[in-house]
Amino acid sequence: MGLGDKIAKAVDLLKAKAIRDFEVYGSATDTIRAESKECSTGFLNRSNESGISIRILNEGSLGFAYGPDASEELIDAAISSARYQFKDEHNHIPPYFDTYIGMDLVDHSVANLSVDDCISQAISLEKTARDADSRVKQVRKASFSRSIASTHIVNSHGIDISSDSTFVSASIMVMVKDSDDTQSGYEFDLGHCMADIDIEKIGADAVKNATDMLFAKKIRTMKIPVVFDNTTTAQMLDFISDAFVGENVLKGKSYLQDKMGKTCFSSTITLTDNPLDKRSAGACPYDGEGCPSRKTVLVEDGTVLAFLYDNYWGRVAGKRSTGNSVRSGYRSVPALGFRHICMEPGKEDLTQKMRGLKQLLKITDIMGMHTANPITGEFSVGVNGLLLNDNSVLYPVREAALSGNIYEMFSRVGAVGNDVREFGHVLCPSVLIEEMDISSQ
Repeated sequence: MGLGDKIAKAVDLLKAKAIRDFEVYGSATDTIRAESKECSTGFLNRSNESGISIRILNEGSLGFAYGPDASEELIDAAISSARYQFKDEHNHIPPYFDTYIGMDLVDHSVANLSVDDCISQAISLEKTARDADSRVKQVRKASFSRSIASTHIVNSHGIDISSDSTFVSASIMVMVKDSDDTQSGYEFDLGHCMADIDIEKIGADAVKNATDMLFAKKIRTMKIPVVFDNTTTAQMLDFISDAFVGENVLKGKSYLQDKMGKTCFSSTITLTDNPLDKRSAGACPYDGEGCPSRKTVLVEDGTVLAFLYDNYWGRVAGKRSTGNSVRSGYRSVPALGFRHICMEPGKEDLTQKMRGLKQLLKITDIMGMHTANPITGEFSVGVNGLLLNDNSVLYPVREAALSGNIYEMFSRVGAVGNDVREFGHVLCPSVLIEEMDISSQ
């Protein structure tokens, strides 16, 4: 039975039981994941799964149940679940929407990839890395995967919306050795189309990331301009994104809770949540409850302009949903969250601003970002990177320490680069901060 048939059967069963307020969510995925080891098949997994979940609203209580197929038992489980949930006046099934933005997220060249094709891509990735440099001594993981996914939402208020997408990703971890020094390097790429993936570049860049750190030194304590590359900038944006989630704002768990309309970031920074950007791994014309996706400007020229809401928390706050209900599949209930945080790029190449600086630390790796305080923004992390002079590398740096307040740091960003990169749910360039305290661990 196909996904659409499962949902149609569930709707018929719900109506037969005179359930007036309901939602049926369905998802189906077909995934192939291959890994290469010693340039032959090291790991292969093929999974094909589909299922549905039911939410019903009964006198202010939301019941939830999920399963692989529609059945009377599944409906009864959702009804029973509602009996044991708290009643809440803000619980509701989303209303009907008549406008959605069309998105083409299917690449047939991805959908048509066979198991042998995926194995071949993984092996090619490993070979590319091994051929890139004679100092490559080990490839820990060379992985290639492709997925075909579908979602479909129907509710009692008239929502009936579906979407299909393809997704492809590749990643590799390598170890290089020179004399008595060993370093690791990682690289990846992802997208909805085969054209988004460059196997040769991924392999070569992983090796370069490793060789760049050979014979790294500890740095003396100093005050110095710092560039966070797009990878480390993405880590920091991922951390602060929860501050824009309306639930956290309402509960007093956000640094930005009383900052609406205030300038809290550098004037060089504009942030949006934009699940309509096709580069996003989770790009979709609707959210986890079937509400239309939209681009929400969170920060413009440094000023906080908006927070994110789903239907429930929007009602609590007296706001309309921003289309930010997220769910990881049919087994999960929808929850409020960010979908695709984007930092608008600068208008010029950041390397031009770096040129001429006597010394500058380019940070390429952050360790311990998860230990930062999500409410105050206080952090203390380890960093690795490259010490530069006029854009030339003096030497790689290891085990440096960086501490402070991440929001205060973002208020001092002097320039934003144009080297935008997609990380799945974060899209951003590099950023330059004109002076920071760096110390040796």
